[in-house]
Amino acid sequence: MTTNRNTLKFSILAVAVVLLSLPAAASAQGGRYPQDRYPDDRGYGRYDDRGLRDSVHRLDRLAKDFEHDMDRALDHSRVNGSRREDRINDQAHQFRSAVGDLKSRIGNGRDLSRSSNEARRVLQEGQQLDRIARPGWFDSRLSSEWSQIQQELRYISNVYGFGYGGYGRDDDWRRGRNDRNDRNNDWWRRIPFPRY
Repeated sequence: MTTNRNTLKFSILAVAVVLLSLPAAASAQGGRYPQDRYPDDRGYGRYDDRGLRDSVHRLDRLAKDFEHDMDRALDHSRVNGSRREDRINDQAHQFRSAVGDLKSRIGNGRDLSRSSNEARRVLQEGQQLDRIARPGWFDSRLSSEWSQIQQELRYISNVYGFGYGGYGRDDDWRRGRNDRNDRNNDWWRRIPFPRY
C-alpha cells in the first residue's frame, strides 16, 4: 500500500516537473517565426521589421494600381462627371499619397515611433476611402485589389498597435493576447489529483 502511494506521488511529481518545464522549452525556441525576430522596446511588442517594410512597399504598389483602376472604372460608370466621382478620385489620391509618405518615412522599419503618424494617417485615409467608395465598387478587379489593401492595412495596424476599421485589433493588440494568457494561468488547478 505504501509502495503504491510512493509510486503515485513520484509519478505526480514527475508529471508536474515536465509540465512546468514546457514553457521554458517553448521560450527557448523563440524567434522561429518572423514576427518574433526583432523585439521592440518602445512598447509595441514584437514584429519583423523586414515584414513591415515589405508590407508598406506592397501597399504602395496596390494603392497606385487601385487609384488608377478606380479612376478608369468611374470613367465608365453612371457617376462619370459627377461630384461623387471627384470625391472618390480625390480620396483615392489622398490614400495613395498617405501610403507614399509612409513608404518614404518607414526607413528600415526598426523605429516605429519615426513613422507612427504616417501609419495612423494611412489607416484613417483607408477607412475614409472604404466609407466613400464601398457602394461604388464597380468590378471584381477593384474588389480584389481592395481586399489585398485591407490585408496590408490590418498587418500594419497590428504592428503599430492601432485599430483599423473593426478589422484590426482595437487599442493595444497585446492586451488581447494577455487576456488569453490570464485565462490559462490556473491550468494546474484543473489537474485531477487523487484524494486520500
